[in-house]
Amino acid sequence: MKKRKIALIAASWDGETLAATINGIKERLDGSGMDLYVFLCFPAFGLDSPDNISQFNIFSLPHYEDYDGYIFSINVVQGYDMLKKYHQPLLQCGKPMVSLECEMEGVPTIIPDGYDAEYRLVDHLIKEHGCRRINYVGGSPEHPDNILRKKAYTNALKANGIEVDERRIRDYSFMEADGHQAYAEFKESGLEMPDAVVCANDAMALGYCQAAEEDGKYPPDDFMIIGYDNDENSRAFTPLISTIDKDAYAMGRIGCDALLRLMDGETVEPKISYAQNLVLRGSCGCYAPEELVEWDNRQLQRQIYYRVKEESAYYETLNLMRQNLAISDSEGLYNYYMLEIMRHFEMYGYCMCINQSVYYGTHAIEFSLDTAYDDEQYVLSGMKHGVSQNEAMIIKKRDVVPDYLQQNDKDTHVYMIMPMQRYGACIGYFVLIDSTLILHRKMALHMMGAINSSYGNLRNFENLRKMNKRLDSVYVKDALTDMYNRFGYMRDGYAMFEKSKVYGKPLMVMFMDMDRLKEINDIYGHSHGDNALIMFSGVLKACAGEDKIAVRYGGDEFLIIGQVEDESEADAFKLTLETALNEANAKSDLPYQIEASIGYVLTDTKGTKELDDYVEEADTLMYEVKKRNRKNRQN
Repeated sequence: MKKRKIALIAASWDGETLAATINGIKERLDGSGMDLYVFLCFPAFGLDSPDNISQFNIFSLPHYEDYDGYIFSINVVQGYDMLKKYHQPLLQCGKPMVSLECEMEGVPTIIPDGYDAEYRLVDHLIKEHGCRRINYVGGSPEHPDNILRKKAYTNALKANGIEVDERRIRDYSFMEADGHQAYAEFKESGLEMPDAVVCANDAMALGYCQAAEEDGKYPPDDFMIIGYDNDENSRAFTPLISTIDKDAYAMGRIGCDALLRLMDGETVEPKISYAQNLVLRGSCGCYAPEELVEWDNRQLQRQIYYRVKEESAYYETLNLMRQNLAISDSEGLYNYYMLEIMRHFEMYGYCMCINQSVYYGTHAIEFSLDTAYDDEQYVLSGMKHGVSQNEAMIIKKRDVVPDYLQQNDKDTHVYMIMPMQRYGACIGYFVLIDSTLILHRKMALHMMGAINSSYGNLRNFENLRKMNKRLDSVYVKDALTDMYNRFGYMRDGYAMFEKSKVYGKPLMVMFMDMDRLKEINDIYGHSHGDNALIMFSGVLKACAGEDKIAVRYGGDEFLIIGQVEDESEADAFKLTLETALNEANAKSDLPYQIEASIGYVLTDTKGTKELDDYVEEADTLMYEVKKRNRKNRQN
């Protein structure tokens, strides 16, 4: 019996927050006998960009009937718009649903009280630190978080009798570079230096501080600054950034609890709010305890050493992945390096599932506009408990994960499914099992970037190899008989001849000319002539096998070249060929017999003659046989 499943539909750039959310959900699910499937994408700005559509299309992968409930964590720009535009069946499937942070029509929402936390933090700047000139560095103007935080900022100013100056308010896009830009624009505006700066997230606060430092200004002496999110960089900066911790772990646990109650038939409030935590630190003059500890040089150096070591290990792993996957020019090598890399991480297992249309296709991936998942997926690579599971396998898209990676114990396990795509074209998806630590430091985001790029290159390389093989076949093969033509003879025949001289083994060069082909064409028509050629070439190819080269040398002229020990072996081969031709004639119902004149020579491995010289000699011998055959028929 398969376990019950909850689906988390997530779009996120912040891996640390998502990891905490997942862990909160898992903590609530423990003991329930249910697993969590996380369908995760990393969207970019731009609603209908090909990359975005392909990223968000990971949400088409879960079959709604297979999941007992859904949790949505799509608090990114245009995330809900993408869901409504492309995934209406999912939204209308009728299963219990809750949303984290983002308000969705008819879906209960778990909302961290961002307004209250932001209001209290701005109020703290005013009342505790006497700030009056306070700038606001906002995120995307249409983002609900930015709207809420800006409202809290303006209301806190008004409540404290401070006039809201629109010149001190700027909206950007939540990026660190926006903080740099904000500092430069405020400076160029001619406005008096602010007492404090309120940033809509930590990234912009850090960018603002870096730009200020380049200008010789430092918090909290020259200005105070606060952020939002309590990300790991805000905890590593000097001074530490005052911020707001949304407590994503609590949000995940509260959201999961609400979903489980809905699944049990209970009703829950349309909005469930919970308090966020103010984190006061040195950037607003309220130094955290760890900032007040005096460090001697040895302690400071040790702290720097371990941080550099941790950073180095992270980038070394990432660079190793990019480098090794990028140089993989075969599927076997790619799977080998993928396995070696994934062993660096703590996890139960992983698998890479590729659209069959991509795996077996021949067109370049970037020229495909297909953003959908095939009903069947080719499992290219996999690992379980550190052991490779690279046996070729086809699974149904609906199953998502191969049976060998399913865990049917009573514990709650986390399956994280991320899109594989290139230039907007859907390649497939990648599954990590019980490995939320990989979300930290945006490792999952960078890992998928490396996998998408490298596998896209590998697939295009394989397709190019297939096309070259086809072109080579066209170039060296005779279209009618599928035998080597003159080009094939020159390429592989010459190579075989040179190799025979190196190993001291003679070659048999056998020349054949079909008898009376012109008569067949004249009496029965050219279609019969073609059939005769095809029948004769079939006998030659079968007798030549894999170790000899069969060539259509001209219209009705043929060659077989291959290694033999001596003349007796060549005679035996000639007899085998003649016997096979007689048997073919006996089985056919054609009104004529397929006959040929045959002559052969053996090469001298120590001589000075070229292969073409031996072909001419065999041709001469064949012609003598042909004259005798013609004379015998006349008699």
